Amino acid sequence: MTDPAAEVVAPGADRATLDAIAKRVLWTSTAMIHHANRVRPNPSGLKVGGHQASCASMVHIMTSLWFGQLRPGDRVSVKPHASPVLHSINYLLGDLDERYMPTLREYGGLQPYPSRSKDPDRVDYSTGSVGIGATAPLWGAMARRYVDTTFGPTGPGRQYSLVGDAELDEGAVWEAVLDPSVAELGEVVWIVDMNRQSLDRVVPNIAAPRLEQMFAAAGWQVLTVSFGRTLEELFARPGGEAL
Repeated sequence: MTDPAAEVVAPGADRATLDAIAKRVLWTSTAMIHHANRVRPNPSGLKVGGHQASCASMVHIMTSLWFGQLRPGDRVSVKPHASPVLHSINYLLGDLDERYMPTLREYGGLQPYPSRSKDPDRVDYSTGSVGIGATAPLWGAMARRYVDTTFGPTGPGRQYSLVGDAELDEGAVWEAVLDPSVAELGEVVWIVDMNRQSLDRVVPNIAAPRLEQMFAAAGWQVLTVSFGRTLEELFARPGGEAL
């Protein structure tokens, strides 16, 4: 879900600039995962891991958010497997020291899932399995409402949740989505990355229409972005209809 008033590129952040930043974020996040798996000494031989595909599918979304959309009062819950993208963005913004970049999945280093208590850089919400990270911004929005009415205004801000389609397999997510009060919060924005990537499989069916209907039935406004500008430009060329 996205806010219809939000632009893909905010004023002052043109598309070419965001594309250039996105390339740096993609390279940096991929290099972090490669270093953890192939460069850093690993005497035990245990698999370190990393999620290059999940990171790559989030690069442009997160670049647009951090470098073109987010305001001081906004908070973001990042998809767990996109942790290297968050660390790369924080590094490019000067919020993460370079010495941490080779420490992904290392003891005392950068965490594979964003962690408020263990990561050295800024993390708004700790995320991980069973949909906890996906639903955390809902409780953040409710907490802000309570503080506003009890102690005084805290200022405006949106609560963003970046989730993958596989993460929506968790029942806890839908228990939260279906709560009648959630659809009235207003400042909550969920962005669902339909990349069909799961931890141990490729999601077999593209379930976008079903997910649209499930969110809409819970009272959410649903906006679907089917293709990016690059694909749309290809469709407009000769032979594009067949493509």
